Amino acid sequence: MKKRIIILSIIIISSIIIAIITNYADTGRVSTGHEPKYCIKVVDQDGRKVTYWGLGYKVIRYVGVSPDEPYENNIGVKMGNWLMQYELPIDSQYSDKKDREIHTLDDFYSTQLTQNHDIRNLGKAYSSFDAEKDNCFVIGAMLHNEKVYQEFMENYKNGKTAFIRVAQNTIEGDLILYDILYYEKTNQIYLVTDNTRDEFSANRNIEFMQFENMAEYEYETQLYWVLYNGEMNDEKFHAEDIFIVTTIN
Repeated sequence: MKKRIIILSIIIISSIIIAIITNYADTGRVSTGHEPKYCIKVVDQDGRKVTYWGLGYKVIRYVGVSPDEPYENNIGVKMGNWLMQYELPIDSQYSDKKDREIHTLDDFYSTQLTQNHDIRNLGKAYSSFDAEKDNCFVIGAMLHNEKVYQEFMENYKNGKTAFIRVAQNTIEGDLILYDILYYEKTNQIYLVTDNTRDEFSANRNIEFMQFENMAEYEYETQLYWVLYNGEMNDEKFHAEDIFIVTTIN
């Protein structure tokens, strides 16, 4: 009996020591913008919140695009004990009023999903390799991070606010970027195009546009990802209010 008590005491003391060490280590990591290491990672059903469970502590992280994007891109993070509750301000009445309308580039990059992804802050040397590392949907000879596109379209179909950055090179090899936001509060699609790295473009700037609908549309045996207003048909395919993001296959 005494031996069991000794063994149990050793186990308890060891667990407490391990908990203290891992808590200290992960506190340091989280405070410096790094992902906690000594935890079990759990993603909620809609992929918006990630919870890291440690020994006596947890870290809650909210993501802007996908739980697979780099940890430092989180849009909200907090560390506490197992009983801690943490919700982003987007759930508050104040934020609901603040984020209701999007009319400009500044509005676009003021939402919870986009505020840490302002395309205007990217350097001129930003490349498709950088975009791939940043978990953008990269279109080229091969598709990279295609799962990001699939998740974005799934959220759109389910009426959930979603954001994606698309990167593709021109024939000459220059990078073009598209930021696309579906905003459930207005049921609209907002597009930001960045052609500033396209040396052969006559319109090398950043533009903001708004659309009512988005779809994968087949035209002359080719499947396209398009943004548009009103109804979609073959006669309207090349109209001014149709924006072709890319071919799908």
